[in-house]
Amino acid sequence: MKSCILILGSVLVLLAFSCSVAAQKSETAQQVSYCDLVKAPEQFVGKHIRVRAIYKYGFEMQLLAPPACCPERGAKIWVEIKSELEGDSLKLYRKFPKGMGLALATFEGKFDGGGPYGDGGYRLKLAVEKIETVEATAKPSAHHDPAWVPKNCETSNAAPSKPNTSTVLHEAQHSNRSGESFETPPGYVYDALQ
Repeated sequence: MKSCILILGSVLVLLAFSCSVAAQKSETAQQVSYCDLVKAPEQFVGKHIRVRAIYKYGFEMQLLAPPACCPERGAKIWVEIKSELEGDSLKLYRKFPKGMGLALATFEGKFDGGGPYGDGGYRLKLAVEKIETVEATAKPSAHHDPAWVPKNCETSNAAPSKPNTSTVLHEAQHSNRSGESFETPPGYVYDALQ
């Protein structure tokens, strides 16, 4: 009789846990524009959001950037892509250039505040749980960004980049805290998705 009660109790605990996990996964993400997110991030902290943005990544850099110029300058957002991506999200993630690059995509995940995140310079973080769409990707070029990256937008507190230079390489230079210069990896050219 005792073993039956123990088994029944274990089954109920597992059932409650699986229902909790299913409820978390089915939570509807709130659609938000990148500009609204950086303008008032406190409104979205702790929530699941869906945002279309440019993901810039490289050495000590994983951040979101605007897909279009925002009227106001906002806080920088660290990006953490969950290792548990699966299905279509994983297939889309594998299309991103290796090592360093840019990806214009729609991301879904939990938005957190309070940092520090990343190298310590970010107070906001998007933990990406799903990649919904990828519109374009590119490997950085020392000379310019692809046409889909907004031009002449203030995207960081770092010194302004030189005209006709890549913002992802500019950001990587400023994230390299050792003060060493950053060399463009050989063979990087644009790789836009069709």
